[in-house]
Amino acid sequence: MIFDVRHRTDYSYSQLVSISHHLLHLEPRDTPHQRLERFELSIEPSPGFDDRDLDAFGNPTRTITLDQNHDELIIEARSRVRLAERELPSPLETPAWEEAAAVRLAATDDDALEASRYAFASPFVDLDDAIEAYARQSFVVGRPILDAAIELNSRIFREFTFDAKATSLATPVAEVFETRRGVCQDFSHLMLGCLRSLGLPARYQSGYIMTHPPAGQERLIGADASHAWVALWVPHYGWVELDPTNDCLPMREHVTLAWGRDYGDVSPICGIVYGGGAHDLTVAVDVLPLAAA
Repeated sequence: MIFDVRHRTDYSYSQLVSISHHLLHLEPRDTPHQRLERFELSIEPSPGFDDRDLDAFGNPTRTITLDQNHDELIIEARSRVRLAERELPSPLETPAWEEAAAVRLAATDDDALEASRYAFASPFVDLDDAIEAYARQSFVVGRPILDAAIELNSRIFREFTFDAKATSLATPVAEVFETRRGVCQDFSHLMLGCLRSLGLPARYQSGYIMTHPPAGQERLIGADASHAWVALWVPHYGWVELDPTNDCLPMREHVTLAWGRDYGDVSPICGIVYGGGAHDLTVAVDVLPLAAA
């Protein structure tokens, strides 16, 4: 599939901002199954400093500084991305999850060493006994790692309720686990906590997903949203993506923007603003399929 993605963010401030600095993760990265064919970024007002780089996880970034007074900031990213079909291993033929954890502990090759950085607690993903016990209901002794992960993915989908009002960026994983409510970011952090509590490397994936309007209704422009899911490292294969919010394995409708340990590593826009007072934030996302690749 080929997708055109538009991601527009509008900040409106009640007072003038004198200077602001922002770090952007808005350019989709290339992966073995995804190729970025075009990317355009517009920023109003125009920044006085604009630098493109890669972060510690290999994600494209932009660092901008606006050094003129402004009461509005508009950032719009437009991307064209080509997704290829991917082949997944048979879940029952993947190694036992204990073997996968042991491979990570004795990592010597580059892939295993790289995966190891995603096996620990991180600022948004705490590890605790209750979450580990929840994970072990699926990860019983000797079970193939991907078979167990797919069941965990489905359990989170069935047992947790999507509720956009239940959580915020500051809501800890333990609270999400207790209330059984949250959004894609929360469910991804929870699944990361489950996997990492067993010593399994798993990373946070941010991006977009093509949404489907109800039957008989047209797509609403700007009604899509950013999305989050998980990638699990499977020895002898590599990374396998799982989406606990939708109970699926991402194939041809998930566009990867960036990945890291958790949301804090890949926030689309973060920064520091001097002045501004109160502000209103509006985000509009469109993911439009163009054709079959």
